[in-house]
Amino acid sequence: MRSKSLTRVLALDLHPRRFGYVVFESLDRLLDWGVCSYRRKGNAADGLIRRRLKPLLELWRPSVVVLREPLRIRTLNPQRNRLLKQIMKAAKDQRARVQILKKRPTERAQRLTNYERAQVVAQRFPVLTRKLPPKRKPWESEHYSMSIFKAIAIVAEYRAKSRFEP
Repeated sequence: MRSKSLTRVLALDLHPRRFGYVVFESLDRLLDWGVCSYRRKGNAADGLIRRRLKPLLELWRPSVVVLREPLRIRTLNPQRNRLLKQIMKAAKDQRARVQILKKRPTERAQRLTNYERAQVVAQRFPVLTRKLPPKRKPWESEHYSMSIFKAIAIVAEYRAKSRFEP
């Protein structure tokens, strides 16, 4: 069994043709981050798993893969469901546990925008300040690199949960 201080966590922020990821060791040391995409024709889920996720799992050998549950279960399309199953299988092949976090309602006072959360993360990890996108206008779509900061938020949520549960 691995020591608790050497636990590697891979957090994924899933989107239809891409995912943002971060790799932490012992939940405090940031090892790697980035966004992987698959823009070719065909099944994006297969391409993301085979060409993007499996090399990450082989390189970092995480003990836990953390994901966030989709906000609306009813609107979960079959493609995303297939992607989740393939992620779970790929993690199991590498002997990593998969933890799916449920979305919890937050108090109104604790709500921050994605950009405000990203600023807090960039202050905590100065190496990520280059990846911090400019504040977006209401008519603009979300920046590509915002997935990195969302993945770090998933790790923070996992960290808070793991402190209180054995």
